[in-house]
Amino acid sequence: MEKLKFSIGFSNCLAVSSEGRSGGLALYWNNNSQLEILSYSKYHIHALVTNLEGDDRESSSWYLTGIYGHLEASRRLETWNLLKSFAVTSERGWLMMGDFNEILSNLEKSGGRIRPERQMRDFRQLLDECEMMDLGFKGNQFTWWNGRGQQHSICERLDRFLANMQWKSHKLFAEVIHGFAPYSDQVHIILTTQDDRKHMCKQRTFKFEAIWAEEPDCKKVIELAWLRAMGQRDLASIMEKIKRCGENLRVWNRTCFENVRRNIEQACLRLRMLLQSDPCCQRSESLKDARIELQKWLERDKLLWKQRAKAMWFQAGDKHPLFPQQFFPKKAEKCY
Repeated sequence: MEKLKFSIGFSNCLAVSSEGRSGGLALYWNNNSQLEILSYSKYHIHALVTNLEGDDRESSSWYLTGIYGHLEASRRLETWNLLKSFAVTSERGWLMMGDFNEILSNLEKSGGRIRPERQMRDFRQLLDECEMMDLGFKGNQFTWWNGRGQQHSICERLDRFLANMQWKSHKLFAEVIHGFAPYSDQVHIILTTQDDRKHMCKQRTFKFEAIWAEEPDCKKVIELAWLRAMGQRDLASIMEKIKRCGENLRVWNRTCFENVRRNIEQACLRLRMLLQSDPCCQRSESLKDARIELQKWLERDKLLWKQRAKAMWFQAGDKHPLFPQQFFPKKAEKCY
């Protein structure tokens, strides 16, 4: 988990180990928010989040709870009682997220046996007592599929985001999107807020990718762009040369790196369209083929970057800026 947090761009991590292939929780966060872990178990992580931007720190503090509902239906009430015990007041924001392993009504499932009403009533009672509301979603209704054929297919909405009114009032533009995963029978779920959109807009400015420098053609692209940009040796001319270099690097990047990315996007689009047209996963073979196609291109993309990363490691070792020392064991020969 320590290696993974750096590879996906986070600074901090709390991981709760799984039991075999069952369970397991992990929470990652960056330093733009202060996060205090209040409690955790193999079924939950409960934390207090304080956003560091803005003057009013108190109003920007809220509770975050990650959930993994008990697999045994008879013991799921233990999870609900645990959440109720946190007793977050309505004056503080509270966001729950995760795999609750439960549905609110039989409208949230397709196939299989009807879910007992008492079981779902306990889940609805949790929402009422904690004053939580479902944030809704965009995309396919179901978040889990048993992966079987048409006659035995079961789909359910087991994963969701819940929030109280105080959290929702500070995150007016919160949006939940149901994605898809080629490796799993459960989809990934993304929550975006207005703060996230502002952050993404800021990141649209040109940034030089360090891995470009390892490509022999990169130097040629920069030299050619610099020579072709006419001007004197004043600041305005230098800025124009830098701008021209950025434009040429964007074009070169699309030519050299976009082929795999384009195929990933097309495979994602095909899988998304299949899920939208067949939310109950009746055409299991078509879905299986689409997942395999996406997985194939993701593996190629992973191999591409792994090869480049390994080449840089052999050249520069742990002194290379892309490879912090904590990525690797003390003895480099154990890495490969």
